[in-house]
Amino acid sequence: VDEALAEVNALIEIDPEDPYFLELKGQILLESGRVLEAIPPLREATRMTGSNPLIASSLGHALIATEDSAYLDEAEQILRAAVGRDHENPFAWYQLGVVYGQRGDIPRARLASAEQQVMQGNYEGALINAQAAENNLPTGSPDWIRAQDVALQARGLLERQRDRN
Repeated sequence: VDEALAEVNALIEIDPEDPYFLELKGQILLESGRVLEAIPPLREATRMTGSNPLIASSLGHALIATEDSAYLDEAEQILRAAVGRDHENPFAWYQLGVVYGQRGDIPRARLASAEQQVMQGNYEGALINAQAAENNLPTGSPDWIRAQDVALQARGLLERQRDRN
């Protein structure tokens, strides 16, 4: 880890305006368990890239990994923006589901899980989670409507998968 950090720090010294070097530093720190140290470079890389969804997802993950509920609001805001810009980002959907789960908002956690599962080809799991979300979200709310959409999509994909088999 120390060697990797030395290398990435040398790259940052050469080109401090390259957000991907900061992202790399944040990832090295995050994956080596130095979560709080990972946040500043990931936050800066996110800012420098105009909230690139993949980098922002890593920042959201780092905020959640602190296991400090004080970071949940920021993590939710970042992850919601990430999936808003890249709806087909299963990692961001998973992390957003973790935020909702930690808050006890199980219907939204199930909806986020359904979004993730449909992208990963687990149509049955997506359908189950979307239906559970729909049954427990306020009727007519945007999330309730989205749960219906995901359930419909998963049902159609599941039928096509069964037809092929």
